[in-house]
Amino acid sequence: MTCRGHEKLFRDPVHNVIQFDMNDATDRMLFLLIDTPEVQRLRRVCQLGLAAYVYHGAEHSRFGHSVGTQHVAKRLFDSASPRGDAFERAVTRAAALLHDVGHAAFSHAFESGISEICPFDHESMTCAYILNEDGAIYKILHDFDPRMPQRVVSCITQDSRAWYHPIVSSQLDADRMDYILRDGYMTGIRNYLYDIDRILEMLGCDSEGLVVEYRAIHAVETYLISRYHMYQQVYHHKAVRGAEKVLESIFRRVSDLGVRGDTSVYEVGRLGTLLRDCVAHRAVDPKLCVRVHDAHAWAAIDAWQDSDDPVLSDLSGSLLRRQFFKTVEIPDESRGLLRENWSRFEEVVRRSGYDPAYYLSLDTTVNRAFAPYTAPSGPMLPFMPAKSGHGHPNADIRILQPNGEVVSIQEASEIVRMLTQIHSQVARLCFPAKAREDILSALRETHVI
Repeated sequence: MTCRGHEKLFRDPVHNVIQFDMNDATDRMLFLLIDTPEVQRLRRVCQLGLAAYVYHGAEHSRFGHSVGTQHVAKRLFDSASPRGDAFERAVTRAAALLHDVGHAAFSHAFESGISEICPFDHESMTCAYILNEDGAIYKILHDFDPRMPQRVVSCITQDSRAWYHPIVSSQLDADRMDYILRDGYMTGIRNYLYDIDRILEMLGCDSEGLVVEYRAIHAVETYLISRYHMYQQVYHHKAVRGAEKVLESIFRRVSDLGVRGDTSVYEVGRLGTLLRDCVAHRAVDPKLCVRVHDAHAWAAIDAWQDSDDPVLSDLSGSLLRRQFFKTVEIPDESRGLLRENWSRFEEVVRRSGYDPAYYLSLDTTVNRAFAPYTAPSGPMLPFMPAKSGHGHPNADIRILQPNGEVVSIQEASEIVRMLTQIHSQVARLCFPAKAREDILSALRETHVI
């Protein structure tokens, strides 16, 4: 009988109690991973980046999401294969726990911002941390089983076709199942709820992978609709996107100043050191990136608001004071007109006292209510081979029909068939509030709106 003193318990706002039995080798390994510097760093990386400026309750961290994703992955595996292979189960749970360790400060907001300087992919960073033989993560995984580091990476990157890989990355994976519930709860959005317990009750597996019994199809439909609404209301919220465009402009200005020889912009602590290296090498060094979290980023922006450069100072101060770019949605049929008249809008921004290179941009977001999941086809890291691009055979959501046939959810659900037709692409012109009236006038005069 397990002694309660050998259990480690996490009280979670979404899943209630998440338990680790320290008499179990896999649970001990996972608990050791939780205590690594790389995972503990996620306590200081906000899950939703700059979205807390819009939804003030959304100050939860990547750490809570990672622990929650591991918990959901455990439940998914045990529901699909109650007597499944212990090693595969350990790989699945470790991959779910570690799937976000590569996120930089500000999460996805940093990725879009740093893209102005060089490519950045948090999954590539995750793989780099796991495969770093000098790192704590590698040692713990290797001590558990020498096969673990590479198997965990393969699970995250979907390099093989193991049946359990979609638990970590697919249309119905532990990551999405946790963040919809967690982000919805923390933002206060009320239409995020779906019946996760019903999906788990009706989950199984076959030689191809995960299968959901038809009796849970309504729960899966609700899950997909909830995800769509979360993107519409939170992840692609116009104020959140306006804030991220300010952040992109900050990084672009820092890069431009550094290239021109103004190295003082890098004298702002660890983020400055990281950006200096990114500008010099046009790549992100994992060893530098893992040492930077949100606190370093905010400290740098706070310092930049006192910069002698008026553009960098103004942009940084604007972000700190929540003075984001205003946005105007551009109709699909008018984007050609917008491009044709771009120089006119640049002149409007210039007359308002701003450099359009940093204060005028077009932000485009795409939200498909449902589309068959496809794994990325490019190599995750330079030393990893490119993938086939065909995705995992069970990346889609598969439904077990009453007659025993397994079909795609699009075939089984009329609602999901309709969801595949919903393809929301929103383009927004972003600019300073001071230029709002003149921009609106110019947009009307050119018949863009």
